[in-house]
Amino acid sequence: MLVTDLAVSLSRLQAGQRTSDALSVKNRPGEHARQTIRTAWLRTVRKHAVLWMVLVSALAFCVLLFALLPMPSTLRGFWVGFVVATALAGFAWMVQLLSNTYGWSMGKFGEEATAEALSGYRLRRRGWHVINGLLFAGHGDIDHVLVGPGGVFVFESKWTSRPCRIERDKVLGLIGREPVSQARDGARKVERMLRYGSQHFDVAVRPVVVLWGSGAPHLDDGWDEVDGVLIFEGRNEKAWLPLLDGSVLSQSLVETISEALTAQVTRQVDRPKSSVRALT
Repeated sequence: MLVTDLAVSLSRLQAGQRTSDALSVKNRPGEHARQTIRTAWLRTVRKHAVLWMVLVSALAFCVLLFALLPMPSTLRGFWVGFVVATALAGFAWMVQLLSNTYGWSMGKFGEEATAEALSGYRLRRRGWHVINGLLFAGHGDIDHVLVGPGGVFVFESKWTSRPCRIERDKVLGLIGREPVSQARDGARKVERMLRYGSQHFDVAVRPVVVLWGSGAPHLDDGWDEVDGVLIFEGRNEKAWLPLLDGSVLSQSLVETISEALTAQVTRQVDRPKSSVRALT
């Protein structure tokens, strides 16, 4: 009996560890973008199988040619290595180009940069929590939800090397969905989930857009506000991080809301399809 109980306890512990590991991966910043990129790459490789066979045949011919040509072994090794490395780099470039995942790659960089700024010691010391990758049907993933004494904020992150500008209550010039409307929609969905979920949190959720990269506009104060949406210049985080300060929520409420959001991400890991349908 003791052995059976021990085996059951060990099994539960291992299952809990697997769930914890899955949650840790799922809650990484940019995880949704990573999964989308991987899926697009695999689809591209399968779709262009004939092209890859031709390229592999050409590579094998070049390697065979260098093997047959009379030359010192060191020089032969250099050229074979050069050709293989060039072919691999070309393959990666073609997959990236044909899969059209450039925008997702830039989005991942933006999410990681914002998560790093929001996970700094200053915010953590004051009791702030960051939840990444909360999924909603018809919306996609919320990049980050930040919960702390200053309130609840929904962050959408963008990284751009192309110049963009703020005009007519929008950020224009970016690849992909317009971020002001995206952040506003995401904040509305998170607020609805908190208000009408099982625990009924009567809190307001503030939408935020963070712009990173060489193409991000320069904002005089490091931040701006467009139609109720805060827009932050990512590289000037010392100017916009203090805007999050406040005493809107008690620390106990911060912990409870964070636990509820983390539990939702956990359900997404355990039952990804059903949990997303529930959040429509």
